[in-house]
Amino acid sequence: MANFSIGTMAELATALSVAPQEFDEIVRNRNRYYRIIQIQKIDGGTRTLNVPQDRLKSLQDGIRRRLLDRVKQLECVHGGVRGRSVITNSMPHLHKDVVFKLDIKDFFPTVGPRAVNSIFRVLGFGPEASQVLVEATTLDGQLPQGAPTSVALANLAMYRVDRRLLRLARLHGFDYTRFVDDLTLSGTSRLLGFRRLICRIVEEDGFTVNPKKLQTMLAGSRQIVTGIVVNDKPNLPKEQRDEIRRLVVKLASSEHSGVRIATVRGKLAWLAYVNPAKACRLQSRAPIIASEPSNFSQKVTPAREA
Repeated sequence: MANFSIGTMAELATALSVAPQEFDEIVRNRNRYYRIIQIQKIDGGTRTLNVPQDRLKSLQDGIRRRLLDRVKQLECVHGGVRGRSVITNSMPHLHKDVVFKLDIKDFFPTVGPRAVNSIFRVLGFGPEASQVLVEATTLDGQLPQGAPTSVALANLAMYRVDRRLLRLARLHGFDYTRFVDDLTLSGTSRLLGFRRLICRIVEEDGFTVNPKKLQTMLAGSRQIVTGIVVNDKPNLPKEQRDEIRRLVVKLASSEHSGVRIATVRGKLAWLAYVNPAKACRLQSRAPIIASEPSNFSQKVTPAREA
């Protein structure tokens, strides 16, 4: 890992190109800068995001870009890492006899100030600088979902778990990847005998496995990793492909009222990211889409994902 050798708040402010007085004022009043947003989850529930605004957002962006992005993440980590995505997270699990998935319950709330302080100390920050960074990146005793620093810090909090699961995977010929709080291992049928051990490794480091989201997917059934079907070549689930096809056909017909071009274009872009050939064929069926300046012949390069 990187070693920053930054001990004081003044040195930290210099590294982030922020005046020490401004840094102190933002941190002391950080609660004022958060905006609460409720978003709908796929399962029908809601997720609460605490999204930083104005000067706090700028400060956290600086911490992420100038400090956290310089820390090299393990090869198994795909969420929040530049150049990696749900596609790179799913690719190692193609053509496997067994795919085993688990989810960490309350991932961000589990990573508290003590864990964040330990991360910064390991990275070479002194006690004063570490404490200031903890105050700048946590809210109400946890990592706030919606802050630009939270995924990178959560990834680092999982470092020991990732190292142990990587060693286990290499020793037994399995593959292991993690996309934020979604962990996936795949391999031969021998993997079935390691599921309890895998869960124990996660929980020994203070995290909780969500029992409702444990999944064992055999080759004879559909295997999905971070939304991508991995039985054969990467693809979207059939339900999503059928929905996109239905929308494109309706948009191409004379009766396409109620179908937003922007919505269909967005769904086609997602399909193109996973299966560009299929997206091109569908796009050609709707001239109103094809006439727009879009190109689905190549995979879309995703923005930084979380």
